[in-house]
Amino acid sequence: MELEEYRRYVQELAAKHDGTPIFNSSLDHSSIVVERLFSEAGQQVDLLSGNLNARIYGRYRVIDAAQGFLGTSANNRLRIILEQDSSADRAVHPFFRACAEHPGVELRIAPPAVRDSYDFHFVLTDGNNYRFEDDKTKSAAIAAFGHREGAENLGSIYASLWEACRPVGII
Repeated sequence: MELEEYRRYVQELAAKHDGTPIFNSSLDHSSIVVERLFSEAGQQVDLLSGNLNARIYGRYRVIDAAQGFLGTSANNRLRIILEQDSSADRAVHPFFRACAEHPGVELRIAPPAVRDSYDFHFVLTDGNNYRFEDDKTKSAAIAAFGHREGAENLGSIYASLWEACRPVGII
């Protein structure tokens, strides 16, 4: 499937909001899904990532969608858990540079014992939409818009991880 066709497909399923699974396996597909998750988010985005791969999160459309989400309301929250801590990398990372000044952005770092306790990454929005990688070493994932049961499960996992991680400054 061509990228623009895949983008339309993801937009259609996001609009349906019926939990239909969306499979994605490339960095291009991943960025399209993440962009749509930010575009559809209402109040909360939770991210669990190794290092916020710039080949996904550094793309203009993803950054624009994240800024749009954050700019919609001063109450919107973006919480990020990273497995790798590098303030020098964050200082030059396009996503962090674009979003660091927003008061709703929080960052935590997973200590080794925490990051060794799971094998996945995910993005969760508003307890209803998500993109889930069951193997954090690969970009293959499943996403869904309007799948409350799966999102609530991920939300519970995220809450536990969030409490176990160390807060740090964005840049």
